[in-house]
Amino acid sequence: MIRKVLYISLILVGLLIPAGVLAADDGWSHGSLFSAPNWLLEQFDDESREMSKMDYFGTKLVEPTPKPPTAMDLVKEGWAYLEGGNYKDALKSFEKALDINGTSTEAWYGRGLALENQKRYLSAIDAYTKAVSYSKKPASSWGPNAGKGRSYLALNQFENAKDALTVAISQYEQSGEDMADELASMYRDLAQALEMLGETDAAQEALKKAG
Repeated sequence: MIRKVLYISLILVGLLIPAGVLAADDGWSHGSLFSAPNWLLEQFDDESREMSKMDYFGTKLVEPTPKPPTAMDLVKEGWAYLEGGNYKDALKSFEKALDINGTSTEAWYGRGLALENQKRYLSAIDAYTKAVSYSKKPASSWGPNAGKGRSYLALNQFENAKDALTVAISQYEQSGEDMADELASMYRDLAQALEMLGETDAAQEALKKAG
């Protein structure tokens, strides 16, 4: 009987986090295509606390009252689509979230990722800019700024890419994150922008920091 209760509980908990996303102590979760930052996962409602309404024998689960999805529900849905490489449906989910909460940093950031992965770079830059404008801390700002840098780089707007990536790296360092791969990626992108701007020495220094 205990095994049955545990099995049901695990199913319910599995509904709360996008497929393939596992929370980790290093500040980010680890998925197959995307890493969902813990600052984002922490915003997700812990609905598992409300879903344990079984009788003492573990034989009956009370059906929850149907309710419209919240903005964060839709952000979770969008992130699951991102992980699966379904960028169009991810975009739809994030836009629905923004219809509910137009100042959601998480939804704007997700929208930027979905657009960037469809090579819609100008729109991605706009979304990332909105995400930064509604962010209240470096931990949730450096990701969108890094996205802006990547998008500017794809558009050959190297000065803008340099500026965005420099800010992203600074905010990353302020956030206290410990993600060597993410930091190295930003430094490599910065080095590319600097090289294209003819700032060879600075580009070499950025590559050294990238490891």
